[in-house]
Amino acid sequence: MRGSSGLRWAIVAALLAAYCYAGLSRISFNVEILKMLPVHLHQVQGLSFFLKHFANPDELMITLEAEDPDTAEAAATELAEHLRTRPDLAKRVVERAPWEAASPQMSEFLGFTLLNQPPEKIAALIASLAPDTIAATLQQSREKLAESLDPQEIGMLAYDPLGFTRALDFSRFAQGSTQSEFSSRDGLFRVVYAQAGRQLRNYKDNIAWIAELRQVCAAWKGERAVKIGFTGEPAFVADIAGSMDWDMTSSGAVTLAVIAVIFWLCFRQARPLLLLQAMLVLTFLLALSTAGLVLHELTVMGVGFGAIMIGLSVDYGYYVFQRSRSHGGTPRELRWNCLQNVMWTAGTTAAAFFALNVSSLPGLSQLGSLVGIGVIVGASVMLFLFAPLAVRFRQSAPVQPGIPERFFASPRATAVGTWITLALVAFLVGVLVVKGTPKLDFSANTLRPRVSGAYEALDRLYEKLTDDRDLLSLIVTGKSEDEVLTRLRTAESTLAAAHTRGDAGHANTAAPLWPDAAHQRANLAAVQSLIAEAPRLKQALLDGGFNEEAFGLADSILQEWQRWRDAAVPIWPTGDASRWLLRRAAFHDGRDFLALGIVQPVAGRETALAAAVEAEGVYLVSWKQLGRELQEVIPAEFGKVIVGLIGIVVVLLWFALRSVRDVLLFLAAIALVFAALAGTMTLLGLTWNLFNLAAILLLLGTGTDYSILLLLALKRNGGDTAAAHRELGLVIFLCSSSSAVGFATLGWANNIGLSSLGLTCALGLTLSALVAVFLLPHARGWLRRGR
Repeated sequence: MRGSSGLRWAIVAALLAAYCYAGLSRISFNVEILKMLPVHLHQVQGLSFFLKHFANPDELMITLEAEDPDTAEAAATELAEHLRTRPDLAKRVVERAPWEAASPQMSEFLGFTLLNQPPEKIAALIASLAPDTIAATLQQSREKLAESLDPQEIGMLAYDPLGFTRALDFSRFAQGSTQSEFSSRDGLFRVVYAQAGRQLRNYKDNIAWIAELRQVCAAWKGERAVKIGFTGEPAFVADIAGSMDWDMTSSGAVTLAVIAVIFWLCFRQARPLLLLQAMLVLTFLLALSTAGLVLHELTVMGVGFGAIMIGLSVDYGYYVFQRSRSHGGTPRELRWNCLQNVMWTAGTTAAAFFALNVSSLPGLSQLGSLVGIGVIVGASVMLFLFAPLAVRFRQSAPVQPGIPERFFASPRATAVGTWITLALVAFLVGVLVVKGTPKLDFSANTLRPRVSGAYEALDRLYEKLTDDRDLLSLIVTGKSEDEVLTRLRTAESTLAAAHTRGDAGHANTAAPLWPDAAHQRANLAAVQSLIAEAPRLKQALLDGGFNEEAFGLADSILQEWQRWRDAAVPIWPTGDASRWLLRRAAFHDGRDFLALGIVQPVAGRETALAAAVEAEGVYLVSWKQLGRELQEVIPAEFGKVIVGLIGIVVVLLWFALRSVRDVLLFLAAIALVFAALAGTMTLLGLTWNLFNLAAILLLLGTGTDYSILLLLALKRNGGDTAAAHRELGLVIFLCSSSSAVGFATLGWANNIGLSSLGLTCALGLTLSALVAVFLLPHARGWLRRGR
């Protein structure tokens, strides 16, 4: 028999291990904040397009700071050359603007951009190079070379004395800013752009690549007096996902440790304690594995489910263990004795969390699904695995009651607890009345990590280069080049009108860089005369005192035009330099086409400007605008879910109590808890944000259980408060403390919003338990005496 039992347990262990491996191997973290927000919001849609097509998920920005400009420039150049020797790490490294280096690859981009210009500009260029005007054109170039103090203009004229690039407005290519994206104005701050040399398939690849790149850069730095930072999408993914791993592991570990302390104070038994800890770890692994098989990805909010689920699942373990102490019998009898209460509690709690799926917030829906899964898995593990083992380890000798158990058995002690709770709740409600309710904060600050090298480097980049956080991004989408171009021109007209009204400042769209089939067709036909006259143009340069290198750029552009002579329009450039220059202005993959621009709004007129510009396929977005939209939408969204959830709880409570008075008393207790919680948040300076608004729903799903249990106990004991305390005081203490600890461990989570969720839920659960245990029984007795 023992051999048969051992074999059965071995088979069960093998199946569980295989299940965990299958699920955990599929888990990945999605650190994109927008995955947690309603997809129907216009700002969410526009920012999603931006992050997907223009955030460059494989491009890292390496920042360098030095004490003098020469050192900073030399460091950027040397680091770029060093990284180019490691194509396995970086397949493209760019440390200066291509036009500053007069790269031959610029000819394709310049040729493409010239073809998109209005035909009259190309006609003017051709006229300036005619046999009778070319000498005057070259003389003008010589005079500017002699008089100009602008290094960029001097460099461009030296390579383009024929004036091909005069038809272009380079300020528009810089998107409304004269600030370089490679160097600060004082030259002390430089940026090197590095594209990953391998595919970054998930967050683990990001973490490994960033770690290896840091090591290479640290070895290169040596004793150089240069400060290095890393930012950009890969750095954000590595920082956020890495901290998620730590948050999940550390919060779960601390929750288990505190649960162990609570268990020991109450029961003073080591072997069942170790067994319970093992069951909680197994519950965590099974729940996470199930999530891996069902969901595949966890968002920032979903990461918090681990500690929450452990704090809830241990409740069933406490109950099963208590029943094993007070009731004898076989494991089957113990399981049957516990089944009704455990399944009722787990079912209602899971239903409350699964109800979060009616929300349009994907992050909140995922959190509800994860915790709901965890609660069901936890209840099953405690009933079918922990129960038979608890019977095996049951002690026949009586166990001395612990401190919490003696407390709830003492009427004097519970009376002291009642007065303390009454004074605390009265003080917190007073704070709410005097100082008001907590403020709403849906800004992007609540979505970022508390500590992140990537964000610190980005803040430094904003400080030294261009800070575009107050600008709006204009995103135009379409199914073809012509559709995007039409929408671009409409948006430009609307923006011009907004500028006249005083709603917008400068605005730059991708129109100068967007392929215009009609212009390209007309200009390609017109420039054929220049292509045929290339020898004449070169000779005119030599006769005008320029060397052969001065014809290099013009010759390259003419060759590109020759190559495109028979190409189908619209034409897109395909060279590396062109793709790099267009990476933040245009995207196309044959199915989707997107153009990006920037708009400077007038303070206070952002919403009106967005309403005027936005149309089908046109988005005017920013993180600040997203915060404003969320502040208008989310409270109403939560209000509907809260009303529905309260309705479900009230209906269930009516079936359990069959008393209108008790149902109203329950609602009054919940209102008191939320008033005290709001006062606590105001006192501590906490705000309501996208994350901790979920605390309201979670408290309705879990915190209300304490009041329901006390009301049922009072009903069973004829309103005897002391008997209800002896029966459920310790149970509620165990459940609330373990659940509150599960949430509180999220308080040090690196993500600011996730941390606020944990703190708010921990405070709410503590207040719910105090009100239920110490105030609700006396309020019910007072009402009965009054009646």
